[in-house]
Amino acid sequence: MGSSNICWSAHKSVKIKKNYSGLGTTYAALFFTKFLLIFCVVFGNVLVCVAVSRERALQTTTNYLIVSLAVSDLLLATLVMPWGVYLEVVGEWRFSLIHCDILLTLDVMMCTASILNLCAISIDRYTAVAMPLLYNTRYSSRRRVAVMIAVVWFLSFAISCPLLFGLNNTGESTTCSFADPAFVVYSSVASFYVPFIVTLLVYAQICVVLRKRGRRTAPPRKHGLLTQGGPGTLVKESVVHPLEVEPGRFLPQTEQNLPPPNAPQPSNHSLQSKISLSIAVGPAPALPSTVARSALTPRPPTLEDGMRGREGWRERSGGREKWGTTKERVRGRLSQQKERKATQMLAIVLGVFIICWLPFFLTHVLKAHCRSCCISPSLYSAVTWLGYLNSAVNPVIYTTFNIEFRKAFIKILHC
Repeated sequence: MGSSNICWSAHKSVKIKKNYSGLGTTYAALFFTKFLLIFCVVFGNVLVCVAVSRERALQTTTNYLIVSLAVSDLLLATLVMPWGVYLEVVGEWRFSLIHCDILLTLDVMMCTASILNLCAISIDRYTAVAMPLLYNTRYSSRRRVAVMIAVVWFLSFAISCPLLFGLNNTGESTTCSFADPAFVVYSSVASFYVPFIVTLLVYAQICVVLRKRGRRTAPPRKHGLLTQGGPGTLVKESVVHPLEVEPGRFLPQTEQNLPPPNAPQPSNHSLQSKISLSIAVGPAPALPSTVARSALTPRPPTLEDGMRGREGWRERSGGREKWGTTKERVRGRLSQQKERKATQMLAIVLGVFIICWLPFFLTHVLKAHCRSCCISPSLYSAVTWLGYLNSAVNPVIYTTFNIEFRKAFIKILHC
């Protein structure tokens, strides 16, 4: 929403031009910096789009939304930001009011698209963290992503389009600015404050889910049952395979089914349906000699011997129990770490967006409704270009915190 920042009125614009022209070298350096910023925005966001289109590893739901965000930044840099430089150089608007309305509409639309894309990304992250099974199936389809992106751009246009119907006409042909205080409040609330609050709430909920999951997936402690055999003796009680009993119930061997020392060894066939389970306890009273004998008497190989190094685990879900291996648990933890890192990176993107754009929206509303407030044109221009700076920062964040983006950028630049 930057073109409103430059030209408040014809006489104020002329004053800006005269003041800047007296600065000489500083004036030239200032506008060179702004053109350099435009180049950086275009270059960085083109890299993002090309990287996602070329690298299969980057073609994920979240990254498609990041491409949508990059497109909004690209359009802002190519269709809006150069006009901001033009207004500061010339000092007044020298085109028709229709062109001014189109420029302001694009300005509002691109800024709205940026924050709505960030809001959509936060919802996508919440789905990935809180509902991973749904996210990895039908919710991750390209059709769903296309619908989310279409909704973002439709809402962005709907919020900004009133400017195309003459809502903002000032009656002055040399001025191109937001003249309607009501539209200033409406556009600020719809474009920034509401999506900003929604996004913050969603990220707060993501943090709650990740914290709970971190506690729930803490590695369990291993326990043993002390017997008459002395400290450190671990009793292994054989239980029927979980498929043969009700979920959550374990059938320990009793005195009746403990084989005597001289009993014939069970066949391999009968051993294949059993699995060994460690029963936990701390200090325990003396146990019957039959149980102690079971702990100390040599036994034939069991299924556990073939599973050493593959610690079993189970997870209760809706009254049923799921069994897996250490490899599956490690894979699950790595997936959770990946989701956590992606969420952290996008939280940083959101934080930088707020730092860059919040000063402008505060000043924007204040300027429209506080006539006694002294907001200089140079201050208004500064907070607007701070918002524009955000469009150049996002690709830097991706490169710093995402190794896949970093590799893709290096590969593209080395071609």
